[in-house]
Amino acid sequence: MSQHQITAPRPARRRRSLPGTAGGNPVAPAPRRSTGAAPRPPVRTGDPDLGATTVEYAMVVLAAAAFGGVMAAVLSSGQVRELLTAIIEKALGV
Repeated sequence: MSQHQITAPRPARRRRSLPGTAGGNPVAPAPRRSTGAAPRPPVRTGDPDLGATTVEYAMVVLAAAAFGGVMAAVLSSGQVRELLTAIIEKALGV
């Protein structure tokens, strides 16, 4: 025979059941234990300001990135580079 020998087929693998299921049938979730912490207030879905803080953070990050880009462009210009080099040379006494 060649290297590939004929063997008996493997038995079918048993599927593992997911947590919260028993043999594929859903099981009711266990009751939650009290942690002693105060319950969270319900989310107000009709609130027009819901998510406003997230948008404010996004706008601040966007503005900071734009300001950084402008600063990088200004600092990489020839005139500013010469000015900074002159200041550093004067400070170091070179």
